[in-house]
Amino acid sequence: MPKILSILFASIFLFACSEELEQKPTTPLIINTSNGEIRFNVEVAKTVEELQTGLMHRTQLPLNNGMIFDIYPVRPTGMWMKNTKISLDMIFIAPDATISMIKENTTPLSEDIILSRDPVRAVIELNAGQVKRYGIKIGDKINHNIFNNLTTLSDSPAPQSTAEPVVPKGPNALATGPVVPKGPNAPAAGQVIPKGPNAPAAGQVIPKGPNAPAANNNTDTPAAGPIKLPVPTP
Repeated sequence: MPKILSILFASIFLFACSEELEQKPTTPLIINTSNGEIRFNVEVAKTVEELQTGLMHRTQLPLNNGMIFDIYPVRPTGMWMKNTKISLDMIFIAPDATISMIKENTTPLSEDIILSRDPVRAVIELNAGQVKRYGIKIGDKINHNIFNNLTTLSDSPAPQSTAEPVVPKGPNALATGPVVPKGPNAPAAGQVIPKGPNAPAAGQVIPKGPNAPAANNNTDTPAAGPIKLPVPTP
């Protein structure tokens, strides 16, 4: 496969490798085209040796697989096809993760140097014909973890928690259902708690028995304040 050629100090350094490399683990890559998202699985070339070797000596490449060259610091870059036995599409990526240049259907084993017109952050190599097949164009956006812009590829909703809700316990825990008042001033079981403007204030003792005052239906009488009981006649 092509090797990466860095233009440094006006010199182009070419590297050769005679050993055939096995396919390495891949990472997801998305190209946002006018036809929608196109997804590939790409190996990452990052070390000096990986950048020099690329896809050299490979005799085949899975259809939607490829390689991305992690070029940092950003700089003008050259690629070539020396020792590369399969034809490739080369996609040059600007620092803003957009495609700045495309070279389709490269010639296997060619030692011609393919130079980027501008500084690039990465180069992608795919099987020849993929650019045409998917309508990939200059200006399309690349999503990959090199650019820290790759979102999740899962279309499934996040799993919902099945844990039971925590029920508070202890003297300060909230009771479930209506709160039932307790203590000497609590209404008797089954008793209707009066409501409205004439209802006794909260916590007030509701008088009972023959000397209890009759219910006051006068809406002008304020409900607040203690109720005075008449003094029984001896």
